[in-house]
Amino acid sequence: MNLNLSLKEFQKAIGAKILKGSGYIIKSFSTDTRKIKKGDVFWALKGATFDGNNFIKQAIDTGVSGIICRKNAFPKEYLDKLDFVIETEDTLIALHRLASYLIKKSGMKVVSVTGSNGKTTTKEMIKHILSARGPVCSNFGNFNNQFGLPLSVLELEKKHKFAVFELGASKRGDVAELAEIIRPDISVITTIGPEHLEFFGSMENIFKTETETLDFLKKSGSVIFNGDNEWLRKLKKKKIRQFSFGFDKDNKLVISKEGEKYFFLFKGKKYSIKLAMMGSHNMLNAAAAFLAATELGIKPVEAISQLSSFKGVKMRMQKFKYKGNVIIFDAYNSNPQSLEAFLKETSNIEPQILVLGDMKELGKFSAKYHKESAQNLMNRKAKVIILIGPHMKVAFDFLNKNKENVKYFYETSQAKDLIDRLFRISKNSFFLFKASRSMRLENLLPETVVKNFKL
Repeated sequence: MNLNLSLKEFQKAIGAKILKGSGYIIKSFSTDTRKIKKGDVFWALKGATFDGNNFIKQAIDTGVSGIICRKNAFPKEYLDKLDFVIETEDTLIALHRLASYLIKKSGMKVVSVTGSNGKTTTKEMIKHILSARGPVCSNFGNFNNQFGLPLSVLELEKKHKFAVFELGASKRGDVAELAEIIRPDISVITTIGPEHLEFFGSMENIFKTETETLDFLKKSGSVIFNGDNEWLRKLKKKKIRQFSFGFDKDNKLVISKEGEKYFFLFKGKKYSIKLAMMGSHNMLNAAAAFLAATELGIKPVEAISQLSSFKGVKMRMQKFKYKGNVIIFDAYNSNPQSLEAFLKETSNIEPQILVLGDMKELGKFSAKYHKESAQNLMNRKAKVIILIGPHMKVAFDFLNKNKENVKYFYETSQAKDLIDRLFRISKNSFFLFKASRSMRLENLLPETVVKNFKL
């Protein structure tokens, strides 16, 4: 973070009151009193489970130079200890205003990425293509919420050529709140599927949320979306600059498969495309990235070349070799759509040991989707199927009546002994792992794998 903003410009950007200070240049700040040092600036953010305004005294004792806090939260008797104090009605809204101000000031081309699955991979693909032209600003890690996104935006510097941001959502209005900050030139929507249904309540609400970016798209902007998806197909009727992608032949970019080779058919030309990661769903992600890059002036052949060198994203379809076996690990997220894609892409791999954990945040739909996943496994050729988690019990009850070699564990740790033994006795086998992040399936992997690949 290298803001270099005067107090006056800073105050104007966030809509605040200066209690004390003038002539100070704010270069950066910290939101965590556990990490601040003498001379730092402390921004007292308030979240659902924390309130930085309660730690103002602690920050002062550390020797900070300045504080941004909620109105009436600063103890006036400590004014002499600081170079400046700024008060605002809501420190989170102020953070959003600052991010919005800076990204508008930069004049940079901005890409947003939303959707039920594939957001991070697509964002990283776009970033990888654009990086051939220079530094790209994007979310660090999975900072895609109301706190992480604006903090990511504040990393913008003059050296950056483009900005690409993933927008996360778990309820209506989340995407709109974030899209209003960055106001994208290009809105990429990867897919619409069952995700966070516990909070969204319906597929219609998911669709409306993931497309909220369109309300904040620049007038000259464009939308790039999965034209095969039954929900996103509706966007083809919108009067807006648009590019659809998918396997269906009515898309602007058509993905075709000839034998084991994939091709992009775009504007009358055919481009051979090869990725380091397996999965047709990654071809969809690549198509979205290709279109975003070409919209920003990257030549198609350059985009294809960059995609071929993309190594993938941690914990998403990662492939490891271990003592004569192959591990395919996809346990950053799991929902009905991503699980279906995972099972489809690994269906013909033999011999296989399949380890599936809970799909979280499905609410009242959980039993329905976990049972459907069990039905999809009926004809699965696997040495053993291991199901883990309270929600997977529905799948186990169904499979256990109809299929042999199905094991169930309530907690991830309970499956450790069995999987360790399978690693010891198996040769030339495929170990397939898929679950929601909270299941911590990485704890089932051999220590050397976790250490070497930094999961």
